[in-house]
Amino acid sequence: MDAAETGRPGAPPDARDLRRLAGLAGDTPPTSIPEVVERLEAILDEAARSSPRGPDDGIASFTRLYLTITRRIGEMVASGEFRSSPFLVRLDLEFAERFFRALRDHADDARTAPGVWRVLFDNRSDPHVAPVNFAVLGVNAHINYDLAPALVATWRTVPPDGDGADSAQHHDYDLVNDVFALEMDGLREELGSLLSGGPDGAPWDVSANWLSDLVVTFTRDLAWIEATRVWRQGATPQACADSERRLDAIATFIGQGVLRAPLPF
Repeated sequence: MDAAETGRPGAPPDARDLRRLAGLAGDTPPTSIPEVVERLEAILDEAARSSPRGPDDGIASFTRLYLTITRRIGEMVASGEFRSSPFLVRLDLEFAERFFRALRDHADDARTAPGVWRVLFDNRSDPHVAPVNFAVLGVNAHINYDLAPALVATWRTVPPDGDGADSAQHHDYDLVNDVFALEMDGLREELGSLLSGGPDGAPWDVSANWLSDLVVTFTRDLAWIEATRVWRQGATPQACADSERRLDAIATFIGQGVLRAPLPF
């Protein structure tokens, strides 16, 4: 996939900036939620500082939202709100490492980064993309692409504790859904209001509304189902690779639609 295929081309990111962000992502997986928070804070500050878009930079816009969610999850772990904290903490770490790895891969060789993350990274300075769109792009990549593989990786360390929705792991997974829902409802309302009509009340592209709804509501239950399917296949390297290719293709398609969504600037 070349740059044109990742969406509307913006100002190309400076390779040195991307390498600095990749360095802040760390060269080893995080070992605690506070460490994830620390890395996200550093990435947010550097992305905003180095980009011509400042705090509206694409990576900064997504990282700001992700940092808010991660801090809240850390608070819930500390207050004992989860039934299976080892599972939840491991999932949070595996999930974060997927984002950090995408940054490292993109800085080393953009062609090796997942297509869905390239939609965000390659267009992070585009002046025609609103910060809310950037945030939704990152959520799309992180949930529709990263979450199912992160669950499989988590189960390698903390095996599943049952098949039903009554399991402690599923209960905790649903609690995190509530955190996402709180933040994503605000994003969906913001994006929906932008897409609902132009200055004269004219409707904007209907497909943009559909895509925004798909990104923010389609996600976490289906990620659990996909991870369970791969796990029951033995989570072999081939099964995992096939799943990730399929998820990347779907999420990239959605991301391209969100990137191109017309906004009433």
